[in-house]
Amino acid sequence: MAFKIRQLQRVASVSFDDNGTSKKCNWYVYATTDADATVQAAGYFNDARDTLSVGDTIEAMTALAGTPERVVMRVTAVPTTGNVTVAVDAGTDDTA
Repeated sequence: MAFKIRQLQRVASVSFDDNGTSKKCNWYVYATTDADATVQAAGYFNDARDTLSVGDTIEAMTALAGTPERVVMRVTAVPTTGNVTVAVDAGTDDTA
């Protein structure tokens, strides 16, 4: 399967000051039938490049057509070209 942007929903957003520059940190939920490892792979969230920022959090329910798993990920890179990457927050991956 592939990432479906309609299944990514922002649930919270907090503004913060970064040395005089106002920035936002966002929290998202995502649900998919894709496997946990697929969702964590570099490039999976490429179609959300214009939505995501480094430091955003995604809480995902994966493998919903089989044995559902929950994982919380932090967005680690959103390059103009190349792959959007995420890192699993320690202790939040049901498969670990």
